[in-house]
Amino acid sequence: MTDAGHRLFAQYRMMQDSSDLNQSINHFGRALDICPIDHPCRPAALFNLATAMFINCQVNETYPDLDISISFFQDALALRPTGHPDRPVTQLHLANAMLSRFVKQGFQRDVDAAEELLNASRSSSAILNPYTKSNWSSNLSPSTRAF
Repeated sequence: MTDAGHRLFAQYRMMQDSSDLNQSINHFGRALDICPIDHPCRPAALFNLATAMFINCQVNETYPDLDISISFFQDALALRPTGHPDRPVTQLHLANAMLSRFVKQGFQRDVDAAEELLNASRSSSAILNPYTKSNWSSNLSPSTRAF
């Protein structure tokens, strides 16, 4: 199911056919449904579904679903402790989703949480790869940094 979800998600990215995106969400959702809570692949299943749902929110402007995507990213992050190689990318995606919600709803707490996540992601990335130079804060638009 996960492989099918990834194939459909990749196909969506190439062809921009929303039915591919919807099918990928269905496959990722089924993969999550059959993945036990204590299974080591559960964080990946949560992350895959959250990512596809986030893209769907952006494409179809279904912003109530954005909260579900954020919740799945948060659950995936909770299962990826400090030092986990996928923690920084999970923090980055969660921060992006929270900034998107801020743009739509204007809650300052989303910007504050996103800033913390970006800083933590930068720190984690530096620990995992000390030779990488990055300035994550430069990825924020000037209007977002003002908040």
